[in-house]
Amino acid sequence: MTPVLTIIAGSNGCGKSTLTASSRDKFQNAPVLDPDAFAKSLQDTVAHGASNIEAGKDVLRRAEELLSEKQSFTVETTLSGSTYLRMADRAKENGFSIAVIFVGTSSVEINLERVKARVLKGGHDVPEEDQRRRYPRTLANMKKLLPMADFAVLLDNSSDLGYTLVAFGHKAYMHWSEPVPAWAQPLRQ
Repeated sequence: MTPVLTIIAGSNGCGKSTLTASSRDKFQNAPVLDPDAFAKSLQDTVAHGASNIEAGKDVLRRAEELLSEKQSFTVETTLSGSTYLRMADRAKENGFSIAVIFVGTSSVEINLERVKARVLKGGHDVPEEDQRRRYPRTLANMKKLLPMADFAVLLDNSSDLGYTLVAFGHKAYMHWSEPVPAWAQPLRQ
């Protein structure tokens, strides 16, 4: 059976962890590597900033182990850097299929408010300048990742109505639900 690397991507505050938590049964068959969850488990033993760095390293170490074992797994990422693009390349070279679930929102302002609400409930914070910097990078890197995907689902989570299907398909053909949100238009090209 072909191993699958599932990448759940989107900017901070878009709803990645909420999606995986509410659909845990869909993700139970393979390990879910979530840097935020790793950081939370480390917070009691290390300073907060250090725990985030260590959590990121732990996730990457575990991902490398799973890649070498050819075992399916899922990662959650903002996709604001090139780390997971390179990981997808290596996974493809090692015979993995790539599944991508992208959660987008119509503006970074939505995400900023959600992160503030999360902090009020005891969740982790992300500095505003980091969120503003990452938002366009996330979309730009998704445009690079989408052609690698053997299967992809794009969801809009801009409103209180929850996740709305934007598109699904694979690198050769994506089916788009009209009207396509403005944030997703560059991914369509």
